[in-house]
Amino acid sequence: MREFKRMQIPALTREPNTTCSEIVAEAAFALASGIIDTIPFVGSKLDEQQTRAWPRLGVFTDDGVEMTGTPPEIFELCELLAAHIEKGTSFDVFEVFHKIARIDRLIDWRHGAVLSPEPHPVTH
Repeated sequence: MREFKRMQIPALTREPNTTCSEIVAEAAFALASGIIDTIPFVGSKLDEQQTRAWPRLGVFTDDGVEMTGTPPEIFELCELLAAHIEKGTSFDVFEVFHKIARIDRLIDWRHGAVLSPEPHPVTH
């Protein structure tokens, strides 16, 4: 599984052997990770400096064991989103819904489904 991280597209001058498809794949994964970071998950980040939504404190399995890492379902959703972004294809709503349904227990629905990463002024 890939690790969640901030977008780090290689500088072509420092890594001349990086292919365009590798850059696009990395950018797609970074964008997908950013989308997932906007979901209001239960629990809290490990510390205030943490840039990604996961891992988190105060999130437990159905057996009452605290989760110490990122659940595989989060990676699966990220990979699905990244694949569509990379190909430039539209999302299959049912496929995305199925992945989101698998992480339903991890979402704090009191805050809404998805938050905007940056506040946008409302103009009518």
